[in-house]
Amino acid sequence: MQWNLDQLVCLLAAADSGSFSAAARRLGKAQSAVSTAIAHLELDLGLTLFDRRRHTPVLTAEGEAMVLEAREILRQCDQLDARANALASGEESRLTLAVDEALPYPPLMEALTVLAERWPALELSLLNGAQDDIPSWVADGTADLGVLFSQPTLPEALSVRQIARLSQTAIVAADHPLAGEREVRLSTLSRHRQLVVASPLGGTPLGGTTQGGHRPARLSPRVWQLNSYYAIAELVSQGIGWALVPEHIAAYPMYRSLVSRLSISDLPEPASVDVELVRRRAAGRGPIARWLESELSARLSR
Repeated sequence: MQWNLDQLVCLLAAADSGSFSAAARRLGKAQSAVSTAIAHLELDLGLTLFDRRRHTPVLTAEGEAMVLEAREILRQCDQLDARANALASGEESRLTLAVDEALPYPPLMEALTVLAERWPALELSLLNGAQDDIPSWVADGTADLGVLFSQPTLPEALSVRQIARLSQTAIVAADHPLAGEREVRLSTLSRHRQLVVASPLGGTPLGGTTQGGHRPARLSPRVWQLNSYYAIAELVSQGIGWALVPEHIAAYPMYRSLVSRLSISDLPEPASVDVELVRRRAAGRGPIARWLESELSARLSR
């Protein structure tokens, strides 16, 4: 078959505009050029695409089927052009983003929605994992970028940038003895088991930050360590202990009715936790990765 893309363009123009003359005006061609292109396409395909017995040519059943195929072929051609232009400009053709499963999802989804609209040719892989998964995936090249809650120790191969700071709140089970207290002191909390996020690399458990950097979250002599805020919220809801968790975890529908918030009167600093973006130092950053880093920072900070 010797058909070509120009013939397919003429076919779609005639089908969409309703006549060869209207198609010619739409394409800026002579009507004879459009008629000839379609006639040659019919010969190449061995099909009659238009019934010409009427004043205005009408698509045959075979023609309607070929119009669908032609649309798909030209859509793929547009996609090829877009991918080639992106590669020529230095844009990434694919990107893998690893995200801590406990991060708030609405800001992430908003950023990815804009990403999909701006770079339709990009092939994106999104990985969700516990906090110890994210730096490992980025360090070994499984992921290009990682977004996670702050950790005291990370592999030397990673470059780290703080992109947001999220407020935290203290929670206990709804039926916990402290649940009815309007305000509690650390000396009271210290008599109860605390659940904290543990560093996978053996560092100090973290639950908050100060302007000077990391602040230990170990506020009770009895501590259980976990690597997921959702796991912590689950155990808190079962009355295992109390914890400092990001606000969106305390408000998560699954736990909202099962936990009670506490106000700690003598907490040294307002409870917060940093969100960081990590990438390999040796890896370059393309324009899409730079945009995504900026976009996530702006949306998570709101």
